[in-house]
Amino acid sequence: MRIADKHIIITGASSGIGLEMLKLLMQYPNVRIIAVARNIDNIPCKGNVVIPFSADVSTQQGVDTLFDFAHRTFGQTDIFIANAGFAYLETLSKPDWQHIQNIFNLNVCSPIYSLQKFASESRDKKTFVCTISGAGLVPLPAYSLYCSTKAALKQFINTYNYEKSDNLLLTSVFPVATRTDFFDKAAKQTNAPLPWPRQEADTVAKKIINAIEKERKEVYPSLIFRLLYPIGRAFPILLHLYSLSEKKKVKSLLN
Repeated sequence: MRIADKHIIITGASSGIGLEMLKLLMQYPNVRIIAVARNIDNIPCKGNVVIPFSADVSTQQGVDTLFDFAHRTFGQTDIFIANAGFAYLETLSKPDWQHIQNIFNLNVCSPIYSLQKFASESRDKKTFVCTISGAGLVPLPAYSLYCSTKAALKQFINTYNYEKSDNLLLTSVFPVATRTDFFDKAAKQTNAPLPWPRQEADTVAKKIINAIEKERKEVYPSLIFRLLYPIGRAFPILLHLYSLSEKKKVKSLLN
């Protein structure tokens, strides 16, 4: 899809991969971008190109408000990038329904509901990008809830691809650990251990933008992960050994 002249919404735009994507997208001619986050202080402004919008998209009201604002601001949305999400680094000890619901609301319900609203807007050609994660494919100890949300989202997108209308392109993105504050927030401490392999947020952003332009259905920004994951699928013992090695990294944080 040609990005120039398009109307774009991107969630999770204030940091990490979202912010790096925003910086790239705002360089295209005649684009208009609604950059969404709860805290919009870090979102760069560029004339009438980038429009920061504060919303809690983990709620139906937040998503509805976002789409209402987008409709008033530029009418039809051509590209929606569902990038907002978070993780817990934890052991599941005491039962906590709200704790579980919080992460599923943002990581699963929000992008699915956003896709439903986006798909119903018009019959024109449009693209929905969903930042999933390599964690939706490989078990990461201490990230049970996060991995399960990403696996659920992956399966939804895979299945909905058979149901959607032809005018809608779905792009799934499977980043590996990025060098941002994402994992520090998950652990609620600084210098939290990062899973392997790792990559920079700007690398992921460039791969996503390229995928939008080339209308790709799946994006694996890490070449290492893209090459090794099929081998792990063929030989499950390798994925098991990988998960055990990652468990060692976080063991001290879980005691």
